[in-house]
Amino acid sequence: MPDLRVVSLCPSLTETLVEIGVTPVGVTRYCIRPREALRKVSKVGGTKNPDLDRIRILSPDLIVANAEENRPEDIAALRRQFAVHVSLPRTVAEVPKMVRELGVAAGRRREAERLAAEIEGALSPPPSASFRYAYFIWKDPWMTVSGDTYVSDLFRHAGGGNVFAGEKTRYPEVTPARVRAEAPDVLFFPSEPFPFSEGHRPAIEAAFGRSTPIEFIDGDDCCWHGARTRDGLRRMAELARRFRGGSAPSPPR
Repeated sequence: MPDLRVVSLCPSLTETLVEIGVTPVGVTRYCIRPREALRKVSKVGGTKNPDLDRIRILSPDLIVANAEENRPEDIAALRRQFAVHVSLPRTVAEVPKMVRELGVAAGRRREAERLAAEIEGALSPPPSASFRYAYFIWKDPWMTVSGDTYVSDLFRHAGGGNVFAGEKTRYPEVTPARVRAEAPDVLFFPSEPFPFSEGHRPAIEAAFGRSTPIEFIDGDDCCWHGARTRDGLRRMAELARRFRGGSAPSPPR
């Protein structure tokens, strides 16, 4: 049976497809990993504005999308012509099932089963909460994550307690005053979707003060699900060891 022609509209799904032996014929411009495997693959626009005409020209057998990353209207338009697999795992434990379903849809059941089993093997019951945190995904306005997100569930595996877990909105806007009132032990600033980096430290300290430790962290490891979940769990294990050992970052003097 010939390989399916697959278009991927989500970076984490693209990485997972390549992991299970599928090189897509089209990906978004944000699908950059693994770099060498995707070097000659056609680009089909962005996650929020895919080039539907370009996708039609590629004539895929399957399109893979994420219910949050991609717009419902684009998914609906593509479903009128193509088979579309849509996923949205909200917890780490849901990822193996998603991987298996993706493998069936893409004709890579055996390879997907191997990856799913590897993720399951890395899973263990989350430790008791040992630190309280806020995790930011944007600035101007400041936005964080609620408990109903993959990110928040992943951090449970480090013993992290999300101070905004109870918010009704999945990605609530918060003010610096609200953050200070919640008194987290540490503030995490990932490299995506907003590209936080050390250069943003002065603005962050101006907003939140210098008394709460600040950590910059790889956003892909924290929010990409699928093949990258393994890296996310390893990073959480490192955080768990640090906080249990009392070596959490200290605020500047």
